[in-house]
Amino acid sequence: MKENNNDKIIRDAQFRKGLSIAFFNSLNSAITLVSGRQIADREEMLKEVIRLRDFFLEEHKTYYATVIANIGQNYDLKETLKKLDSVKNLEELKNVWQSLSEDERHDGEVIKTKNQIKKSYEKN
Repeated sequence: MKENNNDKIIRDAQFRKGLSIAFFNSLNSAITLVSGRQIADREEMLKEVIRLRDFFLEEHKTYYATVIANIGQNYDLKETLKKLDSVKNLEELKNVWQSLSEDERHDGEVIKTKNQIKKSYEKN
C-alpha cells in the first residue's frame, strides 16, 4: 500500500514530536539528578547535565530502535525462532528476547520456544 504525502507528513511530525519529548525528558531527568549533588563549580555542573542528558538520549535511541520502531512490523517467524535457538545461555536469551518486537514477544509460538529454552538452561 502506497503511503500518501499527508500520511508521511503526519508520521514525520509525530516522530519529531517524540524526539522533542525525549530530549526534554532527558534534560529534565539530568537536571534533577545533578541538582541533588554537591557540585560547586557551574561549568562542572553543566558538563554533568549534558553528560547525563546524552546518556538518557542514547538509552531512548536504543529503546526506540529495539521496541517502538518494530511495533506493527511484519516479522519472519522462522527467523525469530532461529534467533532464539541460537542462544548459548540465559543472558543471551534475555538479550535476544529484549531485541524482539512487541509483536514477536506476544506470538504464542515464540513464547513457547522461549520458555522451553529458558527451562533447559535453568535445569543446568
